[in-house]
Amino acid sequence: QLSEDVEQVSENPTDERGGEMEVHEDASSVILPDSELGTSAPSLRFSKTCLKNVFSVILLFIYLLLMAVAVFLVYQTISDFREKLKHPVMSVSYKEVSLYDAPGIAFYPGKARLLSCKHHYYDHIPPLINPGQPGAIECTTQRINYTDPFTNQTMKYALIVRGPRDVKKKELVFLQFHLNGTDQDFSAIDYLLFSSFEEFTN
Repeated sequence: QLSEDVEQVSENPTDERGGEMEVHEDASSVILPDSELGTSAPSLRFSKTCLKNVFSVILLFIYLLLMAVAVFLVYQTISDFREKLKHPVMSVSYKEVSLYDAPGIAFYPGKARLLSCKHHYYDHIPPLINPGQPGAIECTTQRINYTDPFTNQTMKYALIVRGPRDVKKKELVFLQFHLNGTDQDFSAIDYLLFSSFEEFTN
């Protein structure tokens, strides 16, 4: 039996070498992927860490930006609220009336002279009968003498006229003045409006 085994081994020496070579080839094929995985794993981990860091920085920047916007909006709202408290807004309501208190009109005619004064309505204004001539004064007027502080304390006068009252008929006051002996191409009369003629007379 021993001689037969020796003969079989001597007859198939290549089979054993082939088996050894196959074993070595398998071993090398197993070792190579391990070495490749060992070199690629750190690069993958490094790239993932970089991506995480970049995303973390971006999220932090967005968070800080949103916080800054929120703080600005809160500050703006508080400042607007404090400004409104300093200047409260009063509500205004309108009520339709047919008559209202007659306003006052203060004229400063200077050298001009009042010729006529009448109350008319907006839709019917008759023409002047005698333009440039004294006419009827059908308005409530009052003459006031005052000292002008801007012209060396000289005495001047103001003409106070009671204004219109009828709102629905659009009442107005028509006044005619005359200014003679002027060297100017155009003359104007200063005036001042105030709310109530009755309060002025009182």
